[in-house]
This record gives sequence, structure tokens and C-alpha cells, in this order.
Amino acid sequence: MGIINGKDFIDRLNKLENEIWFDGEKIKEEISEQPVFKGVLKAKASLYDLQNDPALNEEMTFFLPYKEEPIGLSYLQPKTKEDLKRRRMMEHWAKITHGIMGRSPDYMNTVVMSFASSSAILKDRDNCFPVNILSLYERAMDHDLSFTHTFITPQVNRSQVYLGFSNEPISAKGVDRNEKGLVIKGARLLATQDGLTDEVLVFPAPRVFFDPSEAFAFSIPSNTKGQYSLNTPLNWILFTYVP
Repeated sequence: MGIINGKDFIDRLNKLENEIWFDGEKIKEEISEQPVFKGVLKAKASLYDLQNDPALNEEMTFFLPYKEEPIGLSYLQPKTKEDLKRRRMMEHWAKITHGIMGRSPDYMNTVVMSFASSSAILKDRDNCFPVNILSLYERAMDHDLSFTHTFITPQVNRSQVYLGFSNEPISAKGVDRNEKGLVIKGARLLATQDGLTDEVLVFPAPRVFFDPSEAFAFSIPSNTKGQYSLNTPLNWILFTYVP
């Protein structure tokens, strides 16, 4: 598939039917028609349209030898000085939003690209899965996915560091392992793009009292069962629960 346009992005997001709550009410209409989100989604859609502009093809997309479709330039792994032209795409996206959309899709695309660029470092190491990283990278390019991310633990008490003093996990952590992989239970929060993306990247942030049970990383669809987003006029908070 390669790059998508604005309509593709909006249609795909509507079909996800992400569970989003605003001001105490669950959003029931299509997210693209919800007044609070309609403007920002229109702006994001315009970015996808821009990469389909024939006049900007060389500055917005690139090709890989083994793929027929053009790919968004934010996914290009820079290996030469010429490859740094990828910044031109980011400049175009920044200009069209006048620089006030600090979390446009290229933000997390570059994170996925960076993970893929570094995957060789993890080869043959215990509990590391470079093949999975490359698989995510390929899928992201093939479908021009949009991502948000979370690495922040819940702030149970802003005056204290959360140490997990509870019978049930509050902060998301690994509680079991089965034939499908790790079982993660608990909550995470974020403040970027919320439920307005295709997938959520979940990974830990090292801290003073690092718990090995928090050493995990994965990507899940934004409409995964048990995941929902809360929005108030002041906060964007995403909680992820895996019972």
C-alpha cells in the first residue's frame, strides 16, 4: 500500500472506533465528526494529502528496492549525507501547521525507524527480539501507520515516587508469561495524540528504582480491548489495561 492520503487516514481511524471519553461522556459518533477532535484530524489529514502532491514527491516520499509503492520519507533510515534530505518532509509538514502541531505523525515514525536502524545491536542477545522490531517497521511502512506512545507511569501521589505499594499493579508490569508471550497488567498514561492514531507503542522509561517486571516493549492497535482514552479540557490521558 505505501503512503495513504487524508481520506484514507480519516476512514481508517473511524473504523477503529477507539474508546474515547470526553468530559465524562463516551464519544459515540465517528471521531472525525466529534467537534473537539474534528479540527485536529482535519489538520492531520492534510499532512497525508501533502505527501501525495505530485510536485513534492521527491521531498515527501522514497522507494525501497523490494517495494513498489512510495513510502513516507520519515521512515527512511539515513545512511548517507543525501539521505538527510528527509528533513525536507518534516519542514513541509511543520510549515503547513505553522509549527504548532508538535506531535505530527513523523514524530513517532522516526522512532520506529530508529528502533529498526538499531535492531542489529540486539541480535543474539537474551530477551531481545530484533525480528519483531523489523516486522513492526515493515508493517508501519506498508500501511503508513500513525503511532502514539506511552512510557509514563501513573502519578499516584505527585509528592512521592511510585514504588508499587499495592496488592494489584497500578503501573503496568509483567505478571505472567504464556504461549502467546508476556501478560501485562496495570495502567500507563500519556499526553500525545491520545486515541487519534492507529497504534500505541508501549515501552519503559528507566528510573532510579527500576523494576525488571517493567522491562517490556510492544505495539498494539489503538482499539485493543481493555484500552481507553480519557480527555478533559486540561488533560489527555490514556490508560492501558491488560487483565
